[in-house]
This record gives sequence, structure tokens and C-alpha cells, in this order.
Amino acid sequence: MLTITNLCKSNHSITYLVSQLRFKSKVHWAKLRKKTTAKDKAMNHFDDFYGNVFGDKWTPMREALLRRTKYVAVINNYGDPEETMEYLTNRGAHCLKNLMSVQKEFNDQYNPTPTPPPESTMNEGTDKLAAYAAKLQSDEISSVYPADNAPETLETKEITLGELEEKKKDKIRHINKTLDQSLAEAEIDESRIIDPGMGLMSEALYQYVPATKLKGMDEWVPESLHYSFYSTKDKDFPLVTEPETEFKFPEHLKVFTYEMDSEWTMFPEPKRCQTGVFNYYPMDCGSVVAALALCLSPGDRVLDLCSAPGGKALVSLQTLLPDVIVCNDVSISRSNRTQHIFRDYLFDFDTSNKWRERVVFTKLDGRSFTDDQGFDKVLVDVPCTTDRLSVTRIEDNNLFRSDRIKERLRLPELQAQLLTNALSLVKVGGAVVYSTCSLSPVQNDGVVHMALKNAFETRSIIAAVKDLTPAVSALSSTLTFATGEIAPKYGQLVIPSLAANFGPSYISRLVRLK
Repeated sequence: MLTITNLCKSNHSITYLVSQLRFKSKVHWAKLRKKTTAKDKAMNHFDDFYGNVFGDKWTPMREALLRRTKYVAVINNYGDPEETMEYLTNRGAHCLKNLMSVQKEFNDQYNPTPTPPPESTMNEGTDKLAAYAAKLQSDEISSVYPADNAPETLETKEITLGELEEKKKDKIRHINKTLDQSLAEAEIDESRIIDPGMGLMSEALYQYVPATKLKGMDEWVPESLHYSFYSTKDKDFPLVTEPETEFKFPEHLKVFTYEMDSEWTMFPEPKRCQTGVFNYYPMDCGSVVAALALCLSPGDRVLDLCSAPGGKALVSLQTLLPDVIVCNDVSISRSNRTQHIFRDYLFDFDTSNKWRERVVFTKLDGRSFTDDQGFDKVLVDVPCTTDRLSVTRIEDNNLFRSDRIKERLRLPELQAQLLTNALSLVKVGGAVVYSTCSLSPVQNDGVVHMALKNAFETRSIIAAVKDLTPAVSALSSTLTFATGEIAPKYGQLVIPSLAANFGPSYISRLVRLK
């Protein structure tokens, strides 16, 4: 017989057991706390940056970036091309060349050649970016000088850099009398005086941050430095823009794709052919456009300056046009990956002498790459923020990781150096194609402008920007291009969309004149 005490104990035990079973599957509260991963940082950055630049057009682009990307199939001419094309056609895929031909006929009949937007409209995007960069600089200055001690003139009136320095010294005097005495006796370091003509830039003010705030921050780089590389209004160098007339689809290049809004959007896995190579290479259609923009001719000597993983070089070889293609990449592992892909798609690649003569691999820094013969065409597919991958991969090689901030902010500088060197490597009359997989105007138009200016000032090189707008209009049934105020000045921007989820890809074609 249970007593009241025992019954209470028994009920308590049952209640405790039930509660334990009920909440057993729940995760500890500390693990439920949201962690900010690299992809979270990337998306936060893009929401702030692209939201300011693209406005309400950023929302659909954002949604497309987070969805599964779309690919085209580049048929391997060294496999079973006829059989592969029939197989893909039966699955509802279409030949890209045929789609372009039909679209071109339609455009010629119903849509006149699109005209570039007026200069005033094009400047709107530049003004937005300039305002965004100014806001970042202001925020960084505020972080250096807290609100309670910040020079009020930063918001209401102009202030000289000398006054800012004096205020900083006053603050130090109040904090430490001994330091005050030592500062009074110290000699002025003339090398740190900033010319007021430089403007109130955060990079300049960085020199005036008190030493105590810099402790442990030797690798710190201001965020606004990234945006300071963008300046397309400065035209104190010869800037030539011409319509492109050579853009043609190579006869032997076969690319298959699905139509916009098609129920079929994904290709099956590539298969081995009778020759042992894969039957087609899946890749982003924006990357195919970059290879097409080279406008290859028979016998061309081609340089792929940042080749890995080798997709664009492979497309160039599938045209059967280049005599020699040099695949360069500073990373040994990435260069080895390119060679592995070529083995999978080029028959008898390791044993045939013809491939050793046609395909050359180098592992040099593209900024210092030299060549005595010169190249007819140069492709510069530069390292970039890789927007789509940055918002989908958590930490693996993500440029938005905390330990890669400096590398990311220095990207425009690296990209401009690569493009400047490419312009010196191409022959007069030859073409350089600059491409990224980023939506950033800084890494796109900003880098092209900076490289054209640097090439002229340091090497007396003059290059013309080729307007690809009429040429790529035939791709409007397959790709979505940026138009109007968000369209770039010096190239074409493939933007992700739910109907055609390719890109992002930026392509600029430059022809050396001098």
C-alpha cells in the first residue's frame, strides 16, 4: 500500500521521466544560437552593397543566386559528337547557335539594334556607388573618432586634417600626462603629413589612428579601400569605344541549352565515349560568352592568363581554331586540375605530340608573365568574389572568411594589374577579354577603367573598348543581360534570373590599337 509520500515521489518520478522523454531530442540552447558563417557575411555584404547599387532589381537576382544554377552542354568534338547531339536533342535541348540565329532574325525584323543608354542615365549607377563609398568612408572615420569626441565638422562643415591631428593630440594629453610631456618634446614626422589635396579618405586618416588602437591590427585594411578603385568619370587618357563587328559563332563549336522557363533545366551526368573521353562539358553559359568574345580565328596564338579550372580554354580548343593555347595559373594545384580536365576531354592527351605542341602549361604570376612572341588573343578570367559560390558555400575557400578579408579587399588592385599586363602581352590589333563571375561594378567596369588608364600611363598602350551589345542581343532568348541604368559601360553583365539562372558573368572585350 502506497503512502502519500511515496505516491508523491512516484508521481514526481513519472512526471520527470515524461519531461525527459519529451525534451530529449531538443538541442542545447547554446547550439541554437545563430552562428555567422562566411556565406552569411557574404549575403549581408551583398544585400548592403548591391541593394544600394541595383535597387529593387537586386531582390530577384538575390533569389536566383540562392537557387540551383543552370548549365549548358559543350559537345566534345573528340568524343561522339553526332550521337551526343542526338541524345540531348531527344531530351528537349536546343543548339545555342540555332537559337541565336532565330533570335537574330527576330531582332532584325522587329527589334532595332539596341542603343546604349544616355550618359546621364549611365552616370546614375556611378553616382550611387560613389555615394555608397562615401558612406563607408564616413563610417570608418566615425569608428576612428567616436561620436562623443568626433569632430562635429565631419557632418556640418569642413575640417582640415591638421585640426584632426591636433584634436587627437589633445585627447592623448588628457589621458596620460607623461605621454603629454613626451609628445610635447617629440619632433614632427614630416613623412606622415597628408596633402589636403588628397581628400578626406579613410586610407589617409588610417595613418593618424592612435597607436594604441592599432595594436594587433597590423593587417587591417579599410573596407572603403575596395571601392576607391572605382572611378569611371576620370577620362584623362584616350578612351575609345567601338561597335563589335567580328563576333561570330564558330562553325565547329556545338553548345546545347534548354529554353527559358523550360521544365527541363538540368543535363544528365556526362558519359564516357568510345574513345574514353566524356561526351560533353557542363558549364555556365556566361563563361561560354567569354570564350565567344575572343572572336577566335584560324591559327591564333592564345593565352589564358588565369586558366584554372580550364573550362574556357577547353571551349576555345573545341572551336578547332587556335594553333597554340598557353594555359597559365599561378596555383600548382589549380593548374594540375586543368590538366586533369583536359585528359578527360581531349583524346590521347598525355601521349600525343600534337597536344604537347598545341597546349602549353605555365605556372607563373599573371602580373609578371612575359612572352617574346606576343599573343593574338588573351583571356583574363580573374580571381573575384565569385558571388554565387560565396553565398552558397559555408567556409570552404570562401573569400568572406575572417582570415581572407585583406585578400578580398585587395581584389580590384590585383585584377587591374593582371589586365594591364594582358594588354601588354597581346599584339597590336589583337584582343583581350576580361571576365569575372561577380556583379560588383568595382571589379568589373572599375577594373577595366583603371587598367586602361594604367596601361596608357605606364606603357603607352591604347586599347579600344568593343561594344558587344548588338552581338549578344542574339542571346536574349537564353541569357538575361543587365540593361538601362544598371548596365555596365565597358562590357556585358549576365545577371542571374529565375527564368535563366546563369551567371553572374561580366565580359569586356578590348582591342589593342597601339
